[in-house]
Amino acid sequence: MMKWLIHTGKGILGCVEFFLCFIVFYYTVSIYGAVIPVGELKNEGEICIYVQSNGVHTDVCLPTQTETINWLDFIPADSFESETYNYITIGWGDKGFFLNTPTWAELKVSTALNAAFLPSETAMHVWYGEEPEVDELHKKVWINEKEYERLVFFIKHSFRLKKGEVDLIPNCGYTPRDNFYEAFNSYHLFRTCNTWTNDALKSANVKTGILALFPDGVLDHLD
Repeated sequence: MMKWLIHTGKGILGCVEFFLCFIVFYYTVSIYGAVIPVGELKNEGEICIYVQSNGVHTDVCLPTQTETINWLDFIPADSFESETYNYITIGWGDKGFFLNTPTWAELKVSTALNAAFLPSETAMHVWYGEEPEVDELHKKVWINEKEYERLVFFIKHSFRLKKGEVDLIPNCGYTPRDNFYEAFNSYHLFRTCNTWTNDALKSANVKTGILALFPDGVLDHLD
């Protein structure tokens, strides 16, 4: 019995040590990934985009219509009840988290653990609205047409298409003004919603962190 207790205790201690080491490793990766910059912050060009956050999650906000693309052709307005369609906001994230957590008060431990530790299905969150106002959580960036084309290419190829069209997840929007769509790639601890935004900006050579697991790794480079 005593040997079993000692063996079990060592096993538990080993698990705790592994968990603590992983936390330190993850924290270190997040810090260095966030502070090491890539890209440029020229803020020159004819197209104005926004990078925004709610403190946990980040999105990109783009003009609905430019010479490069009219987003209403790619994501039709008939699934929205917005008062205006001047700008489109797009984000990527864990499908279960998106659909089951309309507010933080409804967050379940099982949803959070699944999103963090298990590669899971993803979705695109989209809504139309007015141009944002600049503040600490809404950063304005000017880019040129070539950079915007690369950004659009990255975003469009994040959507999982069905018969050549975006695949709407019906009746799942938080309000009549937003919708969710099927997306490519899996969500996990090292590929978060902020990583997607980070990669989108990198595709357009916008200055950002080399690996942004949290919003600061994206927003802090845009000041």
